[in-house]
Amino acid sequence: MSRAFCAQLAALALLVAAGAQGGAQAAATVTPLSDGGSDAASSLVNTLLAAQPGLSVVAGSASYSGQASASGLFSNGGLGANGLGIDSGVVLTTGDARFIGSSAAFEGDAANQTGTYTAGVGNALTPNTSGGQALLSSLTTEPTFNASVLSFSFVPQYARLSLRFVFASEDYNDLVNSGFPTDVFGVFVNGVNQALLPGTQLGISASTVNCGGPTSDPAGGLGGSCSLYRDNAPFYDAIDTELDGLTVVMNLQMTVNPGQVNTLSIGIADTLDTMGDSAVLLAAGSVAAVPEPGTWALMLGGVAALGVAARRRRA
Repeated sequence: MSRAFCAQLAALALLVAAGAQGGAQAAATVTPLSDGGSDAASSLVNTLLAAQPGLSVVAGSASYSGQASASGLFSNGGLGANGLGIDSGVVLTTGDARFIGSSAAFEGDAANQTGTYTAGVGNALTPNTSGGQALLSSLTTEPTFNASVLSFSFVPQYARLSLRFVFASEDYNDLVNSGFPTDVFGVFVNGVNQALLPGTQLGISASTVNCGGPTSDPAGGLGGSCSLYRDNAPFYDAIDTELDGLTVVMNLQMTVNPGQVNTLSIGIADTLDTMGDSAVLLAAGSVAAVPEPGTWALMLGGVAALGVAARRRRA
């Protein structure tokens, strides 16, 4: 019996003990889409919009491409050390969306994919048989499968669009630095991917945001993007999800064309094979058109000037 296997058994025993004591946070609750029609897509878009979004959605523009069971709404994601980082919102996956709420300490449901650790104990999950998607295929030289893409058109008041998300995958840490391609994810504004590793032109994936590999154990702490990564190696369960690694919450600020129709497409797909699934968690209420910092300064200055003028009139 290898040391690594013994360590995994010990970690599993600790997990079971912790669960018996009730110390672990309950896993996220996921409600998959019942269908992939326009009404379902609109419900996802409306969940993402801020209370004051600073934009108008073009009527009838919301669309979803992919298997209905692969995406939906989630709650109870958790903001603590063993949570997902986003408490509620929209989830897009390459498997069955419910797999994000299960524990990596148990083998996956074989009905979901052909590999292990893809579903979670107790879930009667649906096989994902959807194909790839041209927009996501532009991010890799390998074939894509099981794509899920949410799109809509909008007219913003301002020149920046905000979005908060967490990317997570079962490609961690086995495929990191292995030479094999990892799943792709993109946030496309007018056809151009904006979900990039900060300071680079590299798309966010397990290949670019990690802390070393390849290994089935916890990441070795080697990598230039460790500060953006949260490890969740199988059997260790630092975070209550089937996903083996996650980014920290990413705050995306994207340039858009104010007063004109723009298109936002958010998507994820398996690359090369369908054995390991990935997911992107999109924070509820995080999509909004926001002013540039200079615009905020002008607005605040204008408000201050109005206040001074009012006081002078009262004097």
